[in-house]
Amino acid sequence: MQVNISELTAGSTWHAAGLTTYYHPGINLKKIHYYSIKLFEQLEAETGQAVGFHQPGSIRLASTPVRVDELKYQMTRTHWHPTPQFLIGPEKIQQLFPLLNMDKVLAGLYNPGDGHIDPYSLTMALAAGARMYGAQIYYPAPVTGITPTADGRWDVQTPHGTIRANRIVNATGVCRVIDRYGIIHSGGVGRFLSDWIMSGEPPYDLIECDPNRYAHWTSVPYLCAKARESYVGYPKEERFAGRPTDRVSGVYELLKDRCSMGFHAGWEQPHYFHKPGDDTGYNCIYLIKNTVKHHMLTPRGRVYAEVTVTQTAPGEFLLITGSGSELHDLRWIEREVCDGGYHVSVSNVTDEIGVLGIAGPKSRMVLQKLTDEDMSDTAFRFLHCRSMQLLYMDMQNMSTVYQALMEAGRDENIDNFGTYAMSSLRLEKGFRAWGAEVLLTHTHFISHNSDFFHLTLNSESQDRNSELVVGNTTSGSYSYSTQQSLAFAYLPLHLTHVGQKVEVELLGQKHPATVTQEPLVLTEPTRTRLQKKKRSV
Repeated sequence: MQVNISELTAGSTWHAAGLTTYYHPGINLKKIHYYSIKLFEQLEAETGQAVGFHQPGSIRLASTPVRVDELKYQMTRTHWHPTPQFLIGPEKIQQLFPLLNMDKVLAGLYNPGDGHIDPYSLTMALAAGARMYGAQIYYPAPVTGITPTADGRWDVQTPHGTIRANRIVNATGVCRVIDRYGIIHSGGVGRFLSDWIMSGEPPYDLIECDPNRYAHWTSVPYLCAKARESYVGYPKEERFAGRPTDRVSGVYELLKDRCSMGFHAGWEQPHYFHKPGDDTGYNCIYLIKNTVKHHMLTPRGRVYAEVTVTQTAPGEFLLITGSGSELHDLRWIEREVCDGGYHVSVSNVTDEIGVLGIAGPKSRMVLQKLTDEDMSDTAFRFLHCRSMQLLYMDMQNMSTVYQALMEAGRDENIDNFGTYAMSSLRLEKGFRAWGAEVLLTHTHFISHNSDFFHLTLNSESQDRNSELVVGNTTSGSYSYSTQQSLAFAYLPLHLTHVGQKVEVELLGQKHPATVTQEPLVLTEPTRTRLQKKKRSV
């Protein structure tokens, strides 16, 4: 391994705070923190280089009830990690830090292993350890050029000569869009990248650190607005600084005052629509086809992405993925094409083609008014696709098509729905979602130790002392069709029979839940099939 730099610690390292925290709200990023701290603890003994590492612990204070709820939420998530973390009251906080003014303090999140390290000494120790195991570090060594070779490697030009590399990790400079992994991320991210390079796939998902979640819409004014807005956010909370970006659909102007918009990879998407008299404050396009859902698998058989695939012509396919996965999935596809030597042309048409979703028992009747194609269930069946002028449109024509759909559905009482409603409906029908139920580390295809199940939750809460964690929930919503709260969860096999009673912890309170046979609401093809079977009998 070669490392080309100007000088060790000459960049942002020299003014880094050097904070080392086990705490992080993200489940997988917490793994990064954990590995880094365990590395720091042994680094001096292994390399002989002092690192100035101290672990006095830390307390995150809550001075409002909402902030207390956030700490309770983080306590629920920490059960999946070996690091100690405690929710403590004012008396314990005063005992640990007597100098603190306790006037507004309600609670605290105590992490005994948190601390700080000297960034300069840490860097020197890491460099010493790298040299011990054969790494070569060149400096000053500005890179003057990078040239791909015919065998898939790279020639890196420097004043020291040309270095041929199998892989290049660009960890220099302050780019236009950066993720500030920090001192605490150094060891864990290094391990993450080395595992990725060695095995050809990431060891687990770190979507929240993937630069590909940004694109051309991430302008300098957007970055400046977001940087000033806030440091901490809450689950499902919308923040509006820098919005909208230039990535808006053709119906945005028509709908923006009639709904609450959510932000997804630069796009403004309706979360829910207002009814007459509602508070309008903050409190497409393709027919959702009868399409085929496929999963892109890693060499180890893990699910890297979930896409729908439509053959639009012989040898031509349209792939649709979630808005937040656009560049994440594109990177994998382009890499597979390159490594496999396939004669395939890949084009990203996200910003060119509009998508409108129409759903419900009367959706076929509405569409039939706008096309000569036969939209009946027998002619246009579930999981089938068909090329028609109505379905494919330029982004500029979205507004016209949307208005035509709304006019055509007037007699059927057509109305708008947002992503929140769609999320509730998918839980009712037992549909898994990539990024929640389906991840690199969790799939619903094969499992030896756990399985995936549907839970119904009771609204009552109980404060119990049981600390045995047996599984985790991935998605939850209220079902308006069945009038109950639903959740998806991973459970050990011995707790997965229908009727099994479990508890789901939410903000420190444990709610009774029951493993339920899914789906609670049948899909249209299943309902139609059962109705035909009943009539035939």
